[in-house]
Amino acid sequence: MVKLTKERIDSEKIIESLKKEEAGSIVIFLGEPRRGKEDGEVVSITYVAYEEMALSELKKIEEEALKREGVIDVAIVHRLLDIPLKEISLFVGVSSRHRKEGFETCEWIIEKVKEVVPIWKEIKYERDRNS
Repeated sequence: MVKLTKERIDSEKIIESLKKEEAGSIVIFLGEPRRGKEDGEVVSITYVAYEEMALSELKKIEEEALKREGVIDVAIVHRLLDIPLKEISLFVGVSSRHRKEGFETCEWIIEKVKEVVPIWKEIKYERDRNS
């Protein structure tokens, strides 16, 4: 499953969809905006995408991931628009026969999404809201 959404990501629903009788592992990654010393006072991140191309690239990543050894199912959901701290911007889930291929595939998907999917972010800082 691949999806772009402007709504909150329902991680529990996606995890349920990844549960398969033949899977011994479900590995998930939840990306969210963060606040750190090096980042300044981040309030939110706004994501925009070339949606048609982004979906096409996400589908290619999904298809390639499903060909990997031991992988049973994949979910990649990216949220668009303004995402505040503590809310999920990216959900990547992999159900697999064993945990090793699940972890490896999950990390591979995250890197591919960042590398090839046309989604851009704009970080909004506290100082910008006060000016």
